[in-house]
Amino acid sequence: MTQYAVPVSESTIETLHNVDYKDYQISMYPTGNTPIENNGEENIIWQAPSAQDPNFAATNGGFLTGWMMVFAYVLYVPAGIALTSAYTSQLLAGSLHVAVSARALFVIIVAAVALVAYLGVKTSTSVDLVLVVGEVAVIAALAITILVSVGPADYSPAVLSPAASPNGQLTDITNAMIYGITAFAGFEAATALGEEARNTRRSVPASTIGVVVVTGFFCLLVIHAEMFGVGRPGIPGFVRQGNPLGYLAGRYWSPSAVWAIDLVVVLAGLGFVIATFNVAIRVLFAMGREQVLPGPLARLSGRRTPVIAIACVATFALVLGLPLTYRYGGMRTFGSIAGAGGLAVVLVYLAVNIAVIRAFRTEFRAEFRLWRHLIVPTAAAVLFLFPLWGIVHPRARQLADLLHFTALGWLGLGVIVAVILRARRPSAFETLGRVFMPADGQPEYARQRR
Repeated sequence: MTQYAVPVSESTIETLHNVDYKDYQISMYPTGNTPIENNGEENIIWQAPSAQDPNFAATNGGFLTGWMMVFAYVLYVPAGIALTSAYTSQLLAGSLHVAVSARALFVIIVAAVALVAYLGVKTSTSVDLVLVVGEVAVIAALAITILVSVGPADYSPAVLSPAASPNGQLTDITNAMIYGITAFAGFEAATALGEEARNTRRSVPASTIGVVVVTGFFCLLVIHAEMFGVGRPGIPGFVRQGNPLGYLAGRYWSPSAVWAIDLVVVLAGLGFVIATFNVAIRVLFAMGREQVLPGPLARLSGRRTPVIAIACVATFALVLGLPLTYRYGGMRTFGSIAGAGGLAVVLVYLAVNIAVIRAFRTEFRAEFRLWRHLIVPTAAAVLFLFPLWGIVHPRARQLADLLHFTALGWLGLGVIVAVILRARRPSAFETLGRVFMPADGQPEYARQRR
């Protein structure tokens, strides 16, 4: 084995002095490594793990998971802004008779979201929460109105059959899964705020599970209302609507109420963008702090927000999303970019389910439960294979379909980066994500109090 003398960064030393040891213990030693010698206050001797180390694969897998999630969330930002700018332009033109191009609104939304992120996570999450509560309340009210108006006699399971898809093909379902996963992605976003939350070990799991339960119920409520509201014969025409919820509002509420749904859709888009922007900048900040990405990404503003990461994500959104919105329009731009990000998320979710099976059949065998650690993740992994099949075999091949495969290229690049980092910065690579890991997740020698 090879030994390395590695300087400890100032951010790590600051963290060591300020951390609350009631909930966390700081590990200066990477998983699978053995501390050989402490050479003063700012240097530590490391012994690099071998490929036979059981944590070797886990560290690589953890890095690649974060690598792919960065790709997904950075793409979701321009995708969400493109869609939101298109709907905002329609709202202004239809309700206020004011013509503002989607391109101009794209720039305005980027600036507004970046400003909210700069003001701090408390401000951005508060704004996001207000938007989410408002949109959920209005859309849930519309869904309940539809279900009550239709009545149980018209509740036909035929509308939920795969055969009711517009083209009657499996690719309709697989493509829908990609965008459904994109819409549902973000339930794990609470983990990106773990360093800024109180009592992280309780609040992060509780918020993650809560989001899954609430949004899962809300999603099922709206889907059933949409399908029962139009019936099986009306599905082909419904999917061609520019604003499906606006169409239902005009039919079951009043044509004069369509503007309210249009406004809710815009607010939903803004909430999506704020949430994905927050996740993207904090993951970039963390990877910059731990020297996996360029160090300036970890630079903080006077308000203690990652100002360089904010600028990078905002610039990327403008460079990628603005030209595509100008050329193809906001809705088509969203479909193309979000599809590529959705593939990355599918790959991560698929890998996580497989990793659960492996982990609880090897390292945590004593805690293994057949249903929780084998049957459920196996079923989930099989389901995630369907959208992958739909991407490889699209119903109609288009040039935009190639964007999906950029996720595979990013994954290949991540493998190369992982190899380089492990060779050149073994200590930085091994300590990824361990600064704020709970004490019971640390190696035995890292649990001792200072």
